[in-house]
Amino acid sequence: MNFLSFPELTDKAQNAFKRFPLTLLWALIGTLSFMYFIHEDEKLFEEQLGICLMFILGISWLMGTQFLIEQLGRPKKGMFLKLIVVGLLLAFYWHLPEGTKIDDTPAFFIRFFLYFIAGHLFVLFAPFLLKWHKVAYWNYLKSTAMALSRSAFFSGVLFLGLVLTLAAIDALFEVNIPGQRYGQLFIFCVGVVNTWIYLSDFPLEIHQNTSIHFQKALEVLVKYILIPLVILYVLILYVYGLKIVLQWELPQGRVSYLITALAFLGFIVQVIINPVQKTLASWAINRFHPWFYILLLPPTVLLFVAIFRRIADYGITEKRYFVMVLAFWIAAMTLYLLFTKKKNLIVLPISLFALTLLSSFGFWGVLPVSINSQLRQFEKVFNEVNTQNKIASTDQFRQLKSIILYVNERESLSKLNHITGIDMQNAFKDTANGLSMASRRIDTRKVMDSLGISVNPENLANVPPFGTHYNYYADQNRVNEYDIRNFNYFATIRFHSQAANKMEIGDFYIHFNSEQVNLLLVNKNDSSRTLQIPLRSKLLQLSKRGVNLGHPGEKEMTLEVKADSVTAKLIVTELDYTIKQDSIHLIHSSAYLFLKQ
Repeated sequence: MNFLSFPELTDKAQNAFKRFPLTLLWALIGTLSFMYFIHEDEKLFEEQLGICLMFILGISWLMGTQFLIEQLGRPKKGMFLKLIVVGLLLAFYWHLPEGTKIDDTPAFFIRFFLYFIAGHLFVLFAPFLLKWHKVAYWNYLKSTAMALSRSAFFSGVLFLGLVLTLAAIDALFEVNIPGQRYGQLFIFCVGVVNTWIYLSDFPLEIHQNTSIHFQKALEVLVKYILIPLVILYVLILYVYGLKIVLQWELPQGRVSYLITALAFLGFIVQVIINPVQKTLASWAINRFHPWFYILLLPPTVLLFVAIFRRIADYGITEKRYFVMVLAFWIAAMTLYLLFTKKKNLIVLPISLFALTLLSSFGFWGVLPVSINSQLRQFEKVFNEVNTQNKIASTDQFRQLKSIILYVNERESLSKLNHITGIDMQNAFKDTANGLSMASRRIDTRKVMDSLGISVNPENLANVPPFGTHYNYYADQNRVNEYDIRNFNYFATIRFHSQAANKMEIGDFYIHFNSEQVNLLLVNKNDSSRTLQIPLRSKLLQLSKRGVNLGHPGEKEMTLEVKADSVTAKLIVTELDYTIKQDSIHLIHSSAYLFLKQ
């Protein structure tokens, strides 16, 4: 890699500004805005997050638009296209919620992610949308990779040097440099320096660059690193496929990520070797096509089986939607590269660009499809639980709670009303801990309690090896008042199944019986005088609330027992325990114990 000298770099930077004025001004204004928001305070940054997202999004789209305009050769039409892109970016910002609500609304981040990916894919094919040349396109992609490497190197070195300078000034001259200055430096180096250097490396005459220069380093990278990795991934997947056949079991959902990674790695290798595949003296490179695509077909079938199994069990979510779309895209591209004669590699980014944009809107888009699928899944599980006298398995209980949280985050909670028969939107906002209605947090425990759905711990399916885990922690920010007029003693106690410590209150020792799961108070002077606090039944009752016990009321966490003239009252503040069949293992607990004797 030949790195430019500083004078050459400045000359290229000036030419880049003349060629990409709007893109660089957009990057500069966005970077300065970003730095200002960081300088002021964190709250302002959260409020103006939408502006930052808009500026980040615009760089790649304006860059690709400039490449497209250069092929049109019509300046007036080019300015019109730029105005359209800027207008669409402003429309994206206009439809964002208030900055403080963006974090609570995954839908907007999903759309941002899709438009961000689409913008970068647009850059990969924009100069060749109207005119195609195989070698020129390969050289353009090579220039893109080189520009990315150079810009990352120069901006990284500059950032490191400036950070060390600030650190030295801070240490030697005892100047208090705020930590946010380092963040501002990083934003400046990435937003302005990196972008400027990146744009300065693109040749103006893209279509005239038709000579192939396949460096030895690139050949070594492909032959000895990338292709061996492809072979390794293929072997892993084929061994896993053999395991599935022998054990006759469906594939796990996680295998889809490995298959997707394999496909993308193979496509990258194909792009790199495309112009020299038949001329380079290398057996591995010469035969990469068609053998890679033939070997990719069985894993692609496995990918479809894995993703549709997850969809059948749990419905479609955004992640499963994207994996499903990628599965169809991988299958289509594999067949295209296997059976067509032209094999224009520009089809790869263009097709993925189209799918990315199509996924962002319409009834076929990722959000409507995912939400509607989860609503149908909720109705299916809800009806199954109703036929079981509203006693849910652990998996059903978790699935219902998960879907409630899912649709609530996507502002679709009211769509469950016709299924549950209650007003989901207004009745169950979690304001018990001082959270405002605007926070949009929902207490799923209240929902499940209102629906009358509980878990029977005695009939749990698929219990983990150590049992089902439950926990509860009282709200530490809440001020609690307790009436102590009828009691003589008060103690804070901690106990668990391995407890060996001695506790006492008043005239009684406190023992925890791990086998019977109860607290036993034994009189110090007369061991026959005892008082038993039964915890087992209480823990079983609480477990019906699900693995996260939520925020039960004080009454539900209280046990009071009497024997002769002795009264004991236990208020549980922390619980951590597991249940497996009839066995209860108390990992940790703490409580307030009141005693009258």
